[in-house]
Amino acid sequence: MTIFTKLREFDAYTKPMEDFRVKTLTGGMVTVISSVVIVLLAIQETSHYLAGDIVEQLYVDSTTSDIRLDVHFDITFHRLPCVFISVDVMDVTNEDQDNIQHDIFKLRLDKYGKNITAEVQKIKVNQNITAAVISKPECGSCYGALPEKSCCNTCEEVKQAFEMRNWAIDLEKVEQCVFDPWLNKLRYYAGEGCRVYGKIEVAKVAGNFHLAPGEARRIMNTHVHDFHGLAMTRFDTAHRINHLAFGDEFPGKLHPLDGRNFDDGKPAMMHNYYLKVVPTRYVYMDGRIENSHQFSVTTHKKDIARDDATGIPGFVVQYEFSPLMVQREEKRQHLITFMVSLCAIIGGVFTVAQLIDTVTYHFFRIIEEKFCSTKIG
Repeated sequence: MTIFTKLREFDAYTKPMEDFRVKTLTGGMVTVISSVVIVLLAIQETSHYLAGDIVEQLYVDSTTSDIRLDVHFDITFHRLPCVFISVDVMDVTNEDQDNIQHDIFKLRLDKYGKNITAEVQKIKVNQNITAAVISKPECGSCYGALPEKSCCNTCEEVKQAFEMRNWAIDLEKVEQCVFDPWLNKLRYYAGEGCRVYGKIEVAKVAGNFHLAPGEARRIMNTHVHDFHGLAMTRFDTAHRINHLAFGDEFPGKLHPLDGRNFDDGKPAMMHNYYLKVVPTRYVYMDGRIENSHQFSVTTHKKDIARDDATGIPGFVVQYEFSPLMVQREEKRQHLITFMVSLCAIIGGVFTVAQLIDTVTYHFFRIIEEKFCSTKIG
């Protein structure tokens, strides 16, 4: 007895003779269906193996606050002209933001949201230019803000007189302010919108940046916006957030505010966005590392037109950084695990298919035998 003959005795998969094999229609259907299922599952398993898994871990953020990061934003104001929008950045360290290198861009829009011109206006952060004031030579009225014989010949003098009395002023009712630059802007750009986009650099400390109408000023170390006597209800800050992100992009990064529209149909609304910024490290399968940030957000809005309301109308983002860092790492399962999964798919589907074929074969045999016995009887 040769070694091959002895080896044949260990065959656990005995084969019946060809004459005793029965091929059925249901068996063929089950074979075709099971083969298709195996191919589909194998393709899915291979795709999953090649793509890999994302493993998330949580660490204490050990990076320093000296690191600066880019904030990318793209905001469309539906009914606020570009000429009135000021972009300002500040943080808890009171760092001077006037020397930020990155620029912000503004694009004028008509009332339908279409570009008025292809020209893009480039502005510096914390910069808002105002035209010169046009004066009148005669002795103009001070509208009761100063003694009777006092003269207020310019719009600026009327404003100063009202400020001394702490009175509110309506420029549209002041003769000297008929040609006021801000009032002229309001008339000339009426009905326009604005798309403001670009990026700014911020330190890794709590702070805020806002897009708001008015001329940004600092009085006694306090950040204020000068509306030059115009009522805040003249400024409609309804907007759509096209994009807002901290840091660079990486696969699977979430942007919870992108594409959201905030339009209450009311002017002088202050839209606050409170952001919790989470440092995120993404490790690619090839070893590359991308340090970025994600954020969660809580929104709040306030009607500044109310008598008891404080603040300014605009788009205000207040952010603070989480002390924890999330690491997302791409990992691929071992080749052996992948091969075992493929074998399990093939074996499992064929086993189930064989069980289904056996059950259906015996079921039809029983029906056929009963039918034949009934016919003979």
